[in-house]
Amino acid sequence: MKPPRTGIKIGISLQILAVLVIYGLVNYLGSVHYERRDFSRSQKFSLAGQTRAVLKEFKKPVNIVIIASPTLYSPVAPLLTDLRGLMNEVLFNKRSDLIVEYIDPTRNIQRIQELKTDYNLTGLDNVMILEYDGRSRVVNIAEMGEFDLSPMAQGGAPVLLAFRGEQVFTSALMAILKPETEMVYFLQGHGEASPTRDANKFAEAVSIQNAAVKTLSLAGLDVIPSDASALVVAGAQSDLDEREAAVLGSWLRGGGKLLVLLDPNAATPRLHGLLANSGVVPHNDRVLRLIQLPFATGILREVTAQVLPNAEATRRLEGTNLFFPGATQSLGFDLPHAEAEKIRIRPLVQAAEEFWGETDYAPNQPQGVAYQDGIDNGHPIILAASADRDGVEDDRVDVQTSRLIVVGSFQFALDQFLTPPGLDFLIGSNITRFNLHLTDAQLSRLALAVMLGVPGLAAFAGLFMWVKRRS
Repeated sequence: MKPPRTGIKIGISLQILAVLVIYGLVNYLGSVHYERRDFSRSQKFSLAGQTRAVLKEFKKPVNIVIIASPTLYSPVAPLLTDLRGLMNEVLFNKRSDLIVEYIDPTRNIQRIQELKTDYNLTGLDNVMILEYDGRSRVVNIAEMGEFDLSPMAQGGAPVLLAFRGEQVFTSALMAILKPETEMVYFLQGHGEASPTRDANKFAEAVSIQNAAVKTLSLAGLDVIPSDASALVVAGAQSDLDEREAAVLGSWLRGGGKLLVLLDPNAATPRLHGLLANSGVVPHNDRVLRLIQLPFATGILREVTAQVLPNAEATRRLEGTNLFFPGATQSLGFDLPHAEAEKIRIRPLVQAAEEFWGETDYAPNQPQGVAYQDGIDNGHPIILAASADRDGVEDDRVDVQTSRLIVVGSFQFALDQFLTPPGLDFLIGSNITRFNLHLTDAQLSRLALAVMLGVPGLAAFAGLFMWVKRRS
């Protein structure tokens, strides 16, 4: 006896309803409890930690207007797809109080005229406008790309090498969030690296953080300029005199921010004494390790190190490997002095376990080099540390305090060693272009898989279900 048709219809309807309910519940749970992972080659779909941190600082709505035509050919046309992808990631990370508007200047002339009036601008094409709390900033979209211009010599078009939109975008966000420009001085007069010559890339990375870079000589100065937000001493080759050391020490105790990149080969006892007053004592050693070569044992003086999550600034870089070329010295700490002076010392960078601080580091030692317990400095080898005077435990609490950061090397900050990947992890992620080369045989196999393999798989599944139902 066959079941009544009404019962069959009711059963099918209930099944369909159950499937729809389950589908809705799964999608709801997926929208609330989810995990995103980026498996792309250049982490294209992940915002840098600094960008996410800056977005959290905005407490009022942020308006972003992107003015560019996707239908017209222009040098910035290859950037628009990546720019839209960047904005999608920004919207995902900051779901509220963020409005992104795309305007095609060839189709929405009335809106362009309104923007020209609102922002007092004459030309609006291929630009991004950011507005927050009555402040605005205009960014040229062309600045977001790194181009190879050599094809233009033969009449060709420039080739996009890398998309650096996130760095430019984050810098613009910081500018409208904190309109006051920070002033960072680079000390000169003792053979230090110059921000306009050998440390130009390092200075550019500082400038992207909404800061202005200037050089400073202490000759004839009794105080550090009042607008100095921070002072950098990058690889001093000669020592400070007593007056200069006193000026720096007084400024540091009064709430100054000092970054010192040491040159281990330079004799700078007064500079070392200034650091020791804050509890950081540079060791007279060279960080190195032994490596086994095919026919001998070699000495590796280029140091591999890891970032420690002991400060808010380094927490997002936890576990990142750093490379220190050239000579590097380790750092020690005078903890009783630091405790008496209410100075909080935190290691920031630590050398890999195989390295040690060799105290007898003169080259061409007849007896060779080997670690000597009690004489050399063993693990852990600290290469960078911070010392905060009268600070609090949580770096996120904004308290006026002095801060000293010391690094036992300076060559990593020079232009010849500060490569784009090194800058990318500091100032934001980077999307690069690469070519995938396939042979004719590989292309043929790929075409067969697409044209025959995928449809064949679907046909096989259908045939399997038909046989199953027939049986």
